[in-house]
Amino acid sequence: MKRLLRKYFKKNYLINQLMQIYSLLLVGIILLTVAASCVFIGRNNYVSLETKTNAALYQLDSYVRNRKDVMDGLYTDLVGSQAKFENLRNYMQMTPREYFEYTSKAWAINQTDINFSSLLGSQFFTFSDLDAIYLNLDELDYYLRADRETRNGRIIAGKVSDLNGLSMMRVIQDQYSGKPIGTLYGVFSSEAVLGSLAETMETDGIDSFIFNSSGELMFSNSNYTSTKERKKIAELVKVNSDLQQTFSTDYFVTEDTSSGQATIVLLASKHLFWQKVLQSSLIMLSVGIIIAGILLIILQRTFKRYSKQVTSIVNVTESVSEGNLKMRIDTSHVQDELYDLASAINFMVGSLDQYIKDIYVLEIKQRDANMRALQSQINPHFLYNTLEYIRMYALSRQQEELADVVFAFSALLRNNTTQEKTTTLEKELSFCEKYVYLYQMRYPDRIAYHFTIDDALKKIVLPKFTIQPLIENYFVHGIDYTRNDNAVSVKVFKKETQVVIQVSDNGKGMDAEQLQKVREKLKEPDVDMSTSIGLRNVHERLQNYFGPSYSLEVESSLETGTKITIQFSEEGAFDNV
Repeated sequence: MKRLLRKYFKKNYLINQLMQIYSLLLVGIILLTVAASCVFIGRNNYVSLETKTNAALYQLDSYVRNRKDVMDGLYTDLVGSQAKFENLRNYMQMTPREYFEYTSKAWAINQTDINFSSLLGSQFFTFSDLDAIYLNLDELDYYLRADRETRNGRIIAGKVSDLNGLSMMRVIQDQYSGKPIGTLYGVFSSEAVLGSLAETMETDGIDSFIFNSSGELMFSNSNYTSTKERKKIAELVKVNSDLQQTFSTDYFVTEDTSSGQATIVLLASKHLFWQKVLQSSLIMLSVGIIIAGILLIILQRTFKRYSKQVTSIVNVTESVSEGNLKMRIDTSHVQDELYDLASAINFMVGSLDQYIKDIYVLEIKQRDANMRALQSQINPHFLYNTLEYIRMYALSRQQEELADVVFAFSALLRNNTTQEKTTTLEKELSFCEKYVYLYQMRYPDRIAYHFTIDDALKKIVLPKFTIQPLIENYFVHGIDYTRNDNAVSVKVFKKETQVVIQVSDNGKGMDAEQLQKVREKLKEPDVDMSTSIGLRNVHERLQNYFGPSYSLEVESSLETGTKITIQFSEEGAFDNV
């Protein structure tokens, strides 16, 4: 792992140090953003829970107030007068037959239907959220229960118990003495009590409790508090104790007694609250880690590619600094500003290499050539004078042919020993003609030659010994001395803006394989000029002299001969004059 980190975060280059800084900043910013988001989510969840708790408190308080009015109506309708109370007592004590006779008499006297079962049933039609009505008289050991299924009510032995829903109680009092003589209970639907908040309260872990003014539980909706906790809540409400101090560790406690009729207690589970906050925070953290990972991978790949390109450039520059001027940067693998930098370095190195070749290498080679020329000189003036004496002597003896041979040899010797680096096309062809003439004298009637040059091209300047080695190649490698039709020709002419020099012979020629080797040799970037004095030497010197406009083409076939075509720009040629 350490090796991998060192590989990705090595400090060799500034780009890698920037990668470290960017990575740390990126991770830091993402972690800070995640942390801020978690705090924001926690705060929002708390505000949302507080809002929902207040909404639930308002819902319960409003409902209790409204149902108090409903209980007043029930009390008035069922036992609101002494006659109604007597009617209830008779309904609970009489047999059905006896009660029927009782109501029939009342109808006959007052023309009024006092049937208590009809009165009970009408309450369920009037109040849609009323689930049950309980009527209990202190003088009886049983009570009357009416609900939506048994609207006429039924007698149940014992005391009233197991009231499910919101149970509200009214004491039945004697009209004259005001003493309590019974109890009226109205039980309302739990769904109606909570309304649309039922599902929200369950999801958010809010338990609700409603106690009457006597501290008795009227309603409870609990999913998260235990039985022990519910009993503790009832005990504390009865003694009017502080619930916050007891339950603040596990719950957000809200208590309201503003209505004066009931005490409403809401407990919101802190465990569920923090669990939701933690889940949201983990999601945010996971998303942050994933985003950071993706960005770090992209950053690492980008910087790695950039660093790799920089490394390739540095490697080439180090190699160049060690003297290898043939090294070049592969620009196909570099981009943008590095491409411009690599191209500039390649151009600089190429220019430097060419400059060294043109100035330094050629100068060294010229000095070597001069040294070899000096070594080969044996008092040139003595030789010229001697050869001139021999030529004059031959003329005095009427040996004109011998005199011509001596003159040609003397001219060749003089041309070889002079220090000039360049000559004109006219002089170079004249020198070549004397060279061929000497061979012709040596092998009479076996060699023919033909040299032509356009008058406009005679004064074009070129390096010395650039055509002569091509002719010499013919006499060394191409001529067949058993033949009598050996021929060599040199033509210099213009072709549009190009100067063309053609050296042709009818010698042995080369097969395709040999010709390919010669052409490949000409394409090689380096050659030892001190040992190469033939075609390659000519090609190298002319290329350096005339530049990009220069070209050399070799054509040959076996037993047919060889043709060498040299071309260069006429404008560039005269610029060198």
